[in-house]
Amino acid sequence: MLKWITGLVAGLLLANSSAAMDTAGDWHGELNIQPGVSLPLVLHIGGSEPDWQVSLDSPNQGAFGIPGRAEKITDTRIKVKFAAIGAAYEAALENGELVGTFTQSGKSFALTLARQSEEGKEKAKQAAARPQHPEAPFPYTVEEVSFPHTSGAFEFAATLTLPNGKGPFPAAILVSGSGPQDRDESLMGHKPFLVIADHLTKAGVAVLRFDDRGTAQSGGTFAGSTIDDFSTDVESAFQYLLTRDEIVPQKIGLIGHSEGGMTAPLFAARQPQVAFVVLLAGLGVDGTTLWAEQQRDMAEAYGLPNGESIYQAMRVFAGQVIAGDSPQAIEQNLLSKGYDKATAQQYVKAVANDWGRSFFTYQPKQVLPKLTMPVLALNGEKDLQVAAVSNIGSMKAIFANSGNQDVTLKTLPDLNHLFQPAESGLPDEYGRINQTFAPQALAIISEWIQQRVGD
Repeated sequence: MLKWITGLVAGLLLANSSAAMDTAGDWHGELNIQPGVSLPLVLHIGGSEPDWQVSLDSPNQGAFGIPGRAEKITDTRIKVKFAAIGAAYEAALENGELVGTFTQSGKSFALTLARQSEEGKEKAKQAAARPQHPEAPFPYTVEEVSFPHTSGAFEFAATLTLPNGKGPFPAAILVSGSGPQDRDESLMGHKPFLVIADHLTKAGVAVLRFDDRGTAQSGGTFAGSTIDDFSTDVESAFQYLLTRDEIVPQKIGLIGHSEGGMTAPLFAARQPQVAFVVLLAGLGVDGTTLWAEQQRDMAEAYGLPNGESIYQAMRVFAGQVIAGDSPQAIEQNLLSKGYDKATAQQYVKAVANDWGRSFFTYQPKQVLPKLTMPVLALNGEKDLQVAAVSNIGSMKAIFANSGNQDVTLKTLPDLNHLFQPAESGLPDEYGRINQTFAPQALAIISEWIQQRVGD
C-alpha cells in the first residue's frame, strides 16, 4: 500500500559550471512540508573542476544516489534539477547559508541549508545503516533463476534460496506490496524480503522471491496491470517450484505483504494445493474502505483536523474510479473538496486506472473464506497504512464463519507497516529506523510454518 506515498529521492549530479569553492561542502536543513511535518535533507557538493559532483540525501527515507542535473553552480549560487522526481532546488549563499526554494510537483517550499557538522555526518551514516541485511558467504545455497509467466508472454527473474542439507524442502513464495517492487521489496534503504528469505532459509524453508513484472530484471509490463494480473504472477512462481526436485510439492506456501496480502489469497483461493498462507499487513476490509481509512489515519497522525472529511472524500473518490468517471470529473470533485490541483492530479494519475478499480473492488469477505489451508495473519499495532484494529477485526469475523480450523490472527505491539519498531507509524519513519524487520515477527513466521510443513 505504498503507491500513494510521495517520496523524495537523492541524485548524483554533475556540475556544468566553473569552480564554486564557497558553495562546496556538506549542507543540511529541514524541508517544512506542512505545520508540524518536516523532512531532513542533506546536500553534498564536492569533487574538483571541471567534474563537480553533487548529491542530495533524504535520510529519513533512506534515499541516496539517484541521477539528476545541475544547471548552475557558482561560488554564490546553485540551481539543480531532479528530473526523476520532478523537483528542483535554487539557492543563493547568504551569511554562510544556502537560502532558496525547493520545488516539486507544482509546490514550492522555502529551504535553508547550513553546513553539516561532523556530528551530523555521523548521524547520517548511522541512519543509513541496515544491520539486518545478510552478506555473503551464506550458510545456504543461493541460485539466480528465471521462470515463465503462465501465459508464456514473458519471464520473471528471481532468487531461490535452498537450505543446507538433504532435501527436498518446504518452500515459501514471497509476494510484494503495491508499486513496482524488486525481489527484495527494496524501500528506503531496507530490503525486507532479503531479511525474511535469509531467516526462513536458515530455518529450513526454501524461499523464492522475484522481481515484479516489468521491474528490475523481469519481463512484461507493470503499468496497467491489476490485482488479478498479479495473482497470475504468483501462480507462475508456484508452478515453477513444482518443477524443482529440491522442493516438496505438497509443502509450497505463500507469504504476501500489504498488496501481496490481496494477490496471494486470490491465487490460493483457486489453488487448494497451496500449503499455507501468511498475510503480513494483509486486508480484512474491502479496498475502498482501506483506502479511505489509510488517508484519514495518515492525516490525523500528521495533526490535521479534518480526518473524517478526508475519509468521506476518499470514499467518493474510490466510487468515481470504480464507476469509470473521467479523470477530469474526478479531479474536479477533489478540487471541490478543498484539495489543491497538484495533489488532485497526483491522486488521479496514481489511482484512477485499472489497478485502482481492481484494488477498490477487492472484497476479502469473498476471497478469504475460500482459503482451506492454514492461514497466519500478522498486523503491526502502529501500522497506519493497513490498520490492525479494522483489518484483523474483520478477518476474525470472516474466518469465524469460513470453516477453516487453522487460522492464527495476531496484532504485534509497536510495529509499523514494514514490521519495524516504530514511534508514530508514519512512513517518514521507515528510512530512519535501522531495523528492517522485527526479530519477534520473523520468529513467529518461521515457527508457525515449521509447525505446519516441517519434518
